[in-house]
Amino acid sequence: MKLGNLKPAGRLYVGAVLLIQLLVVWNARDLIWKGYPDFTIYYTAGTIIRQGMGHSLYDNGIQFEVQKEFAPQVAIRLGALPFNHPPFEALLFVPFTYLSYRVAYLLWLLANLAMLATLPILLRPYVQVLAGWSVPLCTLVGLIFFPIFFALLQGQDAILLMFLYGLSFASMKKGRMVSAGAWLACGLFKFHLVLPFFILLLIQEKETQRRMKILWGFLLVGAMLGVVSILAVGTRQVISYPAYVLGLEKTMAQGAIMPSDMPNLRGALYLIASRLHSFDLLVVSFSVVVFLVAARISHLPDRHSDDLNYVLAVFATVLVSYHGLGYDLCVLALPVSLLAGWLKTGWPQDGSGSRRWNRAAIGTGMAALLFSPLQLVLLMRYNRLALLGWAVLLCFVGIAAELGSRTQRLAA
Repeated sequence: MKLGNLKPAGRLYVGAVLLIQLLVVWNARDLIWKGYPDFTIYYTAGTIIRQGMGHSLYDNGIQFEVQKEFAPQVAIRLGALPFNHPPFEALLFVPFTYLSYRVAYLLWLLANLAMLATLPILLRPYVQVLAGWSVPLCTLVGLIFFPIFFALLQGQDAILLMFLYGLSFASMKKGRMVSAGAWLACGLFKFHLVLPFFILLLIQEKETQRRMKILWGFLLVGAMLGVVSILAVGTRQVISYPAYVLGLEKTMAQGAIMPSDMPNLRGALYLIASRLHSFDLLVVSFSVVVFLVAARISHLPDRHSDDLNYVLAVFATVLVSYHGLGYDLCVLALPVSLLAGWLKTGWPQDGSGSRRWNRAAIGTGMAALLFSPLQLVLLMRYNRLALLGWAVLLCFVGIAAELGSRTQRLAA
């Protein structure tokens, strides 16, 4: 594993965080076995499809009845923990439902760990900080990134999305633009974390032919997933799906959806302005500004800024994702790795005061995002994980300012 590649302070930090995580898992073991984690929604959706009730996939009553069958001891669950993802994702979990809930949870955990271990192999040629680390060490360091640990604990699908982001990035680096678009479209089960990034990716791409290949790859797979959804649950369920999701957001799914736990613009603003009558308008307005800033900065003549543009697009996507929770920050794993390498070797030591401020902003934001104990306390003690939204915003501002200053220098 070559832990010696880490400095003593790094080894101590990794060991301490892993110990804390083991204690969390140990204390939560009974809750996991009883069916408290979010994996419940996927197991429920897969069961409904397997039983031939796809036409009722988004019926909360049926979802609740299914959940009571395999998780009857969840005392706090007075209604369904709702499956709010597109229909095609439910098919992925149908095979898991032939196993007991506990075995299925463990199998999904192993699948996520396999993706986590495979990703460094795919990305090592393109991410500098991974070059000197073994795969076991990369996996171990990945585990202490709180969003990844949180996703594993909850049995969420965020690591799958992170894996698809990585496949898309590697495909772009190899010039396989159709594959890049196709892999990204496979992540449409979290469309709010894919569509903004996809649009920014098209805006950033300077060559028309490459842009069209990304577009066709994305549209082809997206269309296939749409057809699969219709075949699985019927046209009526597909048509009613947007209204179902919006209804859950409006009612906060009876407490299952809490903006104070969302590390994005919605969550960050919720902590300071939730009582405003025009709160939703405020969130949408700020989101539009962030997206337009990212789109405007994307047209850089300097090809060496491509990775930084990619990082900016992911941070912008996280910020404008109206429904983004702690585990969704998994998609920042690759951008943070790229930023770490860039801060280490790609930043000039002598620069203007504004450029030093940019570096300070990015470094401070990254420190908050990478310090797992802080995030654990914010979530489990205070239910204020939305404070990390300000850290994401700080990184975004620093990256945008650096790219903007490059444009000015090139134009001079």
